[in-house]
Formats: sequence, C-alpha cells, structure tokens
Amino acid sequence: MNKLTRATSIIILLFSSLQSHAGIITWDYEFEVSFVEDRTNGSWLNPLTAGEIITASLSFDSNTPIISDSVSQTVFDVTNATLDITVLSSDLWLNNLTSPVAWTTHSSSRESGNIRSSYSVDNALIGDINWEAIIFSFKDGSPTHSYTSFPIDWSSVSASFTYHRDLDANSSGSEIYVTGEMISAVQRVSVPEPSSLFIFFLGLILLYNQRKKA
Repeated sequence: MNKLTRATSIIILLFSSLQSHAGIITWDYEFEVSFVEDRTNGSWLNPLTAGEIITASLSFDSNTPIISDSVSQTVFDVTNATLDITVLSSDLWLNNLTSPVAWTTHSSSRESGNIRSSYSVDNALIGDINWEAIIFSFKDGSPTHSYTSFPIDWSSVSASFTYHRDLDANSSGSEIYVTGEMISAVQRVSVPEPSSLFIFFLGLILLYNQRKKA
C-alpha cells in the first residue's frame, strides 16, 4: 500500500467513525416539579418539592428502528436510549433502569408519545428497590405530521416526566411518585474528540503532500 492509498484509507475510516457518533442525539431538559407524593416514612433523604427546578437528559439514536406501525400507534426500538434525572440519579435512585421502550399515538387532533425505562426485582427484601420507572412524555396539540419516527425536536412539543418508586410488593401503589412539566429543552452539540480531529487533519495533510508530489 503506497502513501497516497494509506492516507486515503485513514481519512475514510475516520470519517466513518465520526459519522457513527453523529447518530446519537442528546437532549438536556429543565423540568418544574408539579407534584410529589412521598410515603417513605423518612427514608427518602432528599425529597423533591413542588415548584423545584430540576435537570434531566435523554440520549437516543436518531435512526431508531420501528418495531410496529399502525394508523393509531408506532412502537420504536430504543434499546440503547438512556434517561436520567440528575437529582434522582445522584441520590442513587436510578441505578438499575433498563429495557427502555418508546411509542407514539396518532390522531388528527393530537400526537403524543412516551419513552419509558424501568426496573424490578422479584422480592423487595433482596434489593433496595422493588420496582421503579421513569417516563418522558410529549404531546403536540397542533400536529402538522404524524410522529412515525422517534421525535428529535423536543423543543417544539410540550413534554413532562413521571417517576415511580415502589419499595414493597403490595398493591397500595408507589411510595414515591413525582411528576413535572418541561420548561426548556436544548439539544446537546456533539463535538468530536480532539485526538480524532488531529488524526483526521493529519490524514488530509498527508493526502495533500502526496498529491503535490504526484
């Protein structure tokens, strides 16, 4: 392999790598807590209060595959999505959330959707959590199209969150129940790592030098 071919190969590989990272989209949110139910008898050390402003994030693949699609509902494969509410995860409440699912519901007057992640154990006595779930929801009351791909522009829809935590196996409901309304949503800008950019531009320089010598 001559130097020109080698430089070209480096550029192609790096471009492919940068393109693969570009598919991951992360949104950062601010929510205002609207309702808090705390029935933990004091075991929740830093409980939230209504009116408090909290931060959250959601990352997902912009090319999210569709599992099923119908006139009324679209279900997506969001296996690699991650949901986080900072104040709860810092309190070790969200360590185990797995298996996220997402779906949108279609109608002529409103489009809505949810992405949910949850975790459960068979016996509350063997773990700190019997069941917990976090749900990010959105609705568009004046839709111009059906959300048949997982929504990317969260700043253009009304959104909210719901958090449940059940500490026992009885049917009396969650010991912690929190809801909130979104007040801002900003898409995080993805910046390539400096080392990747350095190698990429080094490849360009090598290519340029080889073309000058040719």
